[in-house]
Amino acid sequence: MRLVLFLAIAAFMLAGPVIEQALGTRTVFWRSWTMFSGIGLGLIEASFTTRAPDGTSRPLNRFAVLGVPPGGKLKRIENADELTSIIERLCAVLGSGADLRVAARLATRGGWRIIRTEEQNACAG
Repeated sequence: MRLVLFLAIAAFMLAGPVIEQALGTRTVFWRSWTMFSGIGLGLIEASFTTRAPDGTSRPLNRFAVLGVPPGGKLKRIENADELTSIIERLCAVLGSGADLRVAARLATRGGWRIIRTEEQNACAG
């Protein structure tokens, strides 16, 4: 009896994802599995580069430039205000005339949304 009950529960648990994948439909009774549906939403992924007067670019390590440990507060950029703060701090350390390019995207439920491209110098205004 226990084995039959176990097999019935296991079949019920596996049926939801199989029905969604095979038939492309969702139902209230046969639920699909969703793992980590909200993890990382709203976080910003950013990359920083500097551009020399001759046009060549090289990656910039924000931790090394700002003199902070890589695992600290600057590792996780949680909103646009934090990104702006990091950009301002980098521009201050790099000095006047610095050409800092920032590419940034925001994690949303619909996928990545680009919020900043490397087209403009982030330190110029």
